[in-house]
Amino acid sequence: MFPLTNPHILQLGTIGSQSTINYSTETRVKAPGADKIVYLDIANFDHYDMITGTPYMRQNGVLLDFLNDQVIVNGVATPATPIELLGTNGCLC
Repeated sequence: MFPLTNPHILQLGTIGSQSTINYSTETRVKAPGADKIVYLDIANFDHYDMITGTPYMRQNGVLLDFLNDQVIVNGVATPATPIELLGTNGCLC
């Protein structure tokens, strides 16, 4: 992990919801269909381990198959992990 000399503001999809990207890293991402060293920006988000961006998804042929509840990476399908959110009406809040 290394600090960015010019931190970036990360504007999220809702009004007033933003974070700052202060650090980056290069690390190995291993998943069914992918095993490579990638560059990652680091931001702090509650309830998430990692948010995958469009450039990574395009480079690795990532498809989100909601109909069959699976994630496809470079042609390799993996079942999506269901998450039960008790008492939240499905909201991660």
